[in-house]
Amino acid sequence: MLNLAAKTLLLKTFYELGEYDLLQSHLDAMRNYIHRKRVIGYHRTNYLNVTRFAEKLLKVNLSDRKAVKTLRSQIEQEEILTEKEWMLSRLD
Repeated sequence: MLNLAAKTLLLKTFYELGEYDLLQSHLDAMRNYIHRKRVIGYHRTNYLNVTRFAEKLLKVNLSDRKAVKTLRSQIEQEEILTEKEWMLSRLD
């Protein structure tokens, strides 16, 4: 679990520093790690949601108000997402 927490922190760091190519590679690696590890149980859903929405956040055009509003709605409606507040703050 500590490994996934560290990967999530690294994900945020790459996003904040504008290292989008590194972030995309990290998301791919993180997703593969989650699929390989069977012992993480119910945490799997959360971390897969983190990678899915981080990728959407990476690809959304922040100038397109409709796309941002749609993504904001999807994030707000997701029940299992520990990084919800951080992701919503990036859409402001």
